[in-house]
Amino acid sequence: MKNIWCIRHGTALHNLLFKKIGTKAYTSPLYRDTSLVEEGHKESIFLGKHWDEKNKIEVVFVSPLTRTLQTAHNIFQNTKMIAIDNILEYPQSWEYCNKRRDRTELQYEFPNVIYDIPEKSTYWREIPETETFFQLKERSDEFKEMLRKRPEKNICVVSHSTFLKEFLLNDVGNICEELHHCKPFLLKL
Repeated sequence: MKNIWCIRHGTALHNLLFKKIGTKAYTSPLYRDTSLVEEGHKESIFLGKHWDEKNKIEVVFVSPLTRTLQTAHNIFQNTKMIAIDNILEYPQSWEYCNKRRDRTELQYEFPNVIYDIPEKSTYWREIPETETFFQLKERSDEFKEMLRKRPEKNICVVSHSTFLKEFLLNDVGNICEELHHCKPFLLKL
């Protein structure tokens, strides 16, 4: 049995902008791959200082979006981190806040992460093609299967609300009801 701890990233720019400008915070190319805001940094630093299970984690799998990489760095300083595309947020189309930067850029900014990703995401789809819930489920199931084969017993996943709801519950439910930022959820696998 494995303990898979799942954490949604801290509060990011698009989360705050949504309250001011609505869906443009997600869909405008101006807000591609948004960063954490001050509140998000504080949330993740607090979790890193006060989460007792943190010291048991053997490896962290992190979505290669800036806000998740920042969150993981704020929580885990000396734990192996691996960035993979399977755990990117849904949808991988039209919501530019979910479109990752190229691997080369990410490696420069976050050099201590192992990048198991191609230079450009293979999941991103340009409009009018959109990622379906079935494709999200496929990504989630592939990731679960990969985790089952890993030798580690205590794993952390730093990802996004919709992806994590599919991963944890096998159902995204109401897509507008998001998981809390920087709150660990346990899945026994």
